[in-house]
Amino acid sequence: MEVLELVAAAKAMQSEYVDEQDPTVRGDWAIQNTGSADWALERVGECEGEADSIEAQYAAAVERLSKRKAELLARAARGASYFRMKLEEWAGPNRASLLKGKGKSVAMLHGTIGWRKKGGNLRVEDKDALAAWLITQPVESGLYRVRVEPEMRALQKWCAESGEIPSGCEFVPEFDEFYVKAEAPEAALVKG
Repeated sequence: MEVLELVAAAKAMQSEYVDEQDPTVRGDWAIQNTGSADWALERVGECEGEADSIEAQYAAAVERLSKRKAELLARAARGASYFRMKLEEWAGPNRASLLKGKGKSVAMLHGTIGWRKKGGNLRVEDKDALAAWLITQPVESGLYRVRVEPEMRALQKWCAESGEIPSGCEFVPEFDEFYVKAEAPEAALVKG
């Protein structure tokens, strides 16, 4: 978002704001001196403290719901696991009568049971050991590939020294960004 868009968005938000502590602070209210600037900083801190309190309340509610969700999902998973095991116990000895011809599954009213081929392929258990082995193989074997990724520190340095900007990049000039860091007042810390 560009600076002008940010200013326009901030002005739109200001026209809707009415302060809870001082209802005269609204819309086009302006800071007049260091006293009102310090009061505004205090309000920033209080508002951010209130937001932190809301986030904490939300996190606590989410944690309670997450625990309940986990309990319910675990119960459902136990039930599904139990019935899958019972289906496998029954289907194994009855496989010949269930499958017709070359079929590997049987459709029933509430689903399908069947068998799939599994395995017969490699599984990487130690990536470092595999990588060490691969680099001993000739490139022509086609057993590995080389990934090209930018080394950003070196690329930044090269651009600064050469003055060139590589394809696919754009230069973002340095600029000063305004910020506000409010100290949370004691009242905001005990709120909630």
